[in-house]
Amino acid sequence: MHILIVEDERHLNDLLHDYILDAYPDASIDQIFDGITALNQIQSNDYHLILLDVMLPHMSGFEICKKIRETKDVPVIMLSALNDEENQLRGYNLGIDDYVTKPYSPKIVIKKIDAVLSRYEHKTPDEMITYGIISYNLDQYKITIEKTPVELNKKEWELFTLFISHIGRVYTREDLLNLVWGYDYFGYERTIDTHIKRLRKKLLGASSYIKTVYKTGYKFEK
Repeated sequence: MHILIVEDERHLNDLLHDYILDAYPDASIDQIFDGITALNQIQSNDYHLILLDVMLPHMSGFEICKKIRETKDVPVIMLSALNDEENQLRGYNLGIDDYVTKPYSPKIVIKKIDAVLSRYEHKTPDEMITYGIISYNLDQYKITIEKTPVELNKKEWELFTLFISHIGRVYTREDLLNLVWGYDYFGYERTIDTHIKRLRKKLLGASSYIKTVYKTGYKFEK
């Protein structure tokens, strides 16, 4: 297994290196301390996991993540002292798999690594993943409900992908507007309700998986 740690604080970089090596003794771990070098390293290597700090010399973790997602499907866990909601949502909007705020426990980071790698390990290009009565393949834009194919439009698919990738997580309407429509979208929160209603209808017997959280928003779970 090949892992990249991108963290400009050397003691944190070394600490993560030691904990990961203890958890994964056979891992090959590269340590990078600035953004430009990290991007070059990522473009010329295939990694099983990238731990990516946000505030780096020369290029931010957000910029690097955007470049990564143009060509690669590697798991990315973002590490940051920026613990506000806006920056966390920005990270998820760029396609990261998890966001860990500083100060953090290295043991918790290892658990998050375990969880992310487990998700990718069970993912194959043609495999349909099953959750309840839903079967889906995010790479191939396929979804069936009790073996009945379902067609979703672009926004419905983006909503479904967000929900199924973060089962049980509660999203406010503002969260969903930011994550699916983008920060520059000046729409009404009722836009979310309309799309949720349409998505529920298309999910047939799984419509109840999209649950309304009173005075908050929505979550997805069976």
